Amino acid sequence: MDSRTTAIAVPVFVARPDLTPVTVTRWTARLADPQSERDFRVERFAGDRWRATLLLVLAGLAGSLNFLLELHAYSSGANSVAVLIPPSISICFPIAGLLIVQRLRSPVVLEVAMVVAVIFGTFTRLSVLTLHPDLSYLWPTMMIGIVFVVYLYLPLRFTSAVALAFAVSFVAPIWWLLVQGASLPQDQFYRGLIWLLFANALGFTAANSLQRSQRAQYAQSLVLKELLSTDSMTGIGNRRRFDDTLDREWRRCSRSGLPLSLLMIDVDHFKAYNDHCGHQQGDDCLRLVANLLVENVGRPGDLVARYGGEEFVCLLPEIDEAGARAVAAKLASVIAKADILHPALAPAARLTMSIGVATATELPERHPAALVALADKLMYDAKRAGRDQMAVGLL
Repeated sequence: MDSRTTAIAVPVFVARPDLTPVTVTRWTARLADPQSERDFRVERFAGDRWRATLLLVLAGLAGSLNFLLELHAYSSGANSVAVLIPPSISICFPIAGLLIVQRLRSPVVLEVAMVVAVIFGTFTRLSVLTLHPDLSYLWPTMMIGIVFVVYLYLPLRFTSAVALAFAVSFVAPIWWLLVQGASLPQDQFYRGLIWLLFANALGFTAANSLQRSQRAQYAQSLVLKELLSTDSMTGIGNRRRFDDTLDREWRRCSRSGLPLSLLMIDVDHFKAYNDHCGHQQGDDCLRLVANLLVENVGRPGDLVARYGGEEFVCLLPEIDEAGARAVAAKLASVIAKADILHPALAPAARLTMSIGVATATELPERHPAALVALADKLMYDAKRAGRDQMAVGLL
């Protein structure tokens, strides 16, 4: 019987990555996957904080100009000292806001800070109008400006922006009506309400479209990133993903003082297998090995990737030498239990692996490349020692 047709009889089921972009909800303008939504906000945090900083600087400048005008009017005896309070607050508050915003490290806290800033800023602006009844005609322009800033500029989630804009649009007309009383012309009041409603409708539509578009682009970038970091044949991570993950985990474990282990895995005599059984069956064999490795590594934070050819790597953050040895033994046992025939060697031969197990403990004093080099050396030591075994070392 031709051994080419009987060399591997184990069905291959490879878990391919989901390459469908994360959907964006229509009315709340969020990514449907909560983790993707959190990652999106974290990725935009630096830019959002910069926008908040710029807004506070502009608010402080506007408050300073307003204060100078009020101070000039007060010095000439045209106004009382009470009119200096709102512009003084409008200077001090942005300065305090700048000091706070620069220390923020979370998009959630930044959003809360922006909500507080809008509430406080609206209060000071309404106070100015209260102290200057002759400027009541500026009320619609001021409120519409605040509404558009809330919808289209502030780093707020869409639902938060809508709630805040509606709150401002509800409180401001009541304030205006109570302050002006009978002296407020009805046509002016209703005209202001109409413009405010129009501003909310326009801001709602524009903000919804903008935030959905931003998240849709981010979802597409996730798909592209997944494609670029996935091995097309086996469906697991490729060398690019491994390099990125190793660099990230090395920095994290260095900061926390935890060990980092790496398994370098090579399928024994795979060239002979490929030559004997053909490239198509050789590819099926690698897919099966990859799938078995991924299914049996265990923790979500561990990474199995194809390093090149018939070589695989398994990155184990926060795992010491004994733990890495146990994982390597488990993977070798899984491959042995899969009972994959290797007809190129002998009729009863089975596919085996040689594994280099390297663990780094003094990470700040080393470089990630040193861990890879050690794991690679240990793997070749295992092959030279007779294959189907592991070699363990400490960096």
